Amino acid sequence: MDASNKKILLNIAYWSMAVLTIVLGILFLIAMPIRQVAMYQRVVYYIWTILLILTMLCDIVATKMQNYKYIVALVIGALAFLCLLVGIIVYAGMNIDLMIPYYALGRFLTVIGFSVVLTIMAIVTSVIGESIIELSVARKGK
Repeated sequence: MDASNKKILLNIAYWSMAVLTIVLGILFLIAMPIRQVAMYQRVVYYIWTILLILTMLCDIVATKMQNYKYIVALVIGALAFLCLLVGIIVYAGMNIDLMIPYYALGRFLTVIGFSVVLTIMAIVTSVIGESIIELSVARKGK
């Protein structure tokens, strides 16, 4: 594949993933009160989602500047760890005999599902941004 075509496809993938991650983050903030998620979970996930959205905005800036991607990747890694940790706490708080009851399944899937999907999307967006930078640096070197 031609390098310019590759750059176009990477840019399309990067911008669509970045915008989709931010939009899903906002939908997550809206979905929690609708699903009547517990207040402590709302507070934790509001903070987590706002940090993720700010990190995505920083990732966009870092990709444009072609600098500081390492710091953004570390923050995304920390948010992924926090997602895992809070997911375990939510599971421990909602389970009865190691099973989520039927009446709480919707709330559980809302918080866990959205947070895992947003984490995966943030990681993929960061990797695509790094590929854009590597391609740009390789083209400048020629």
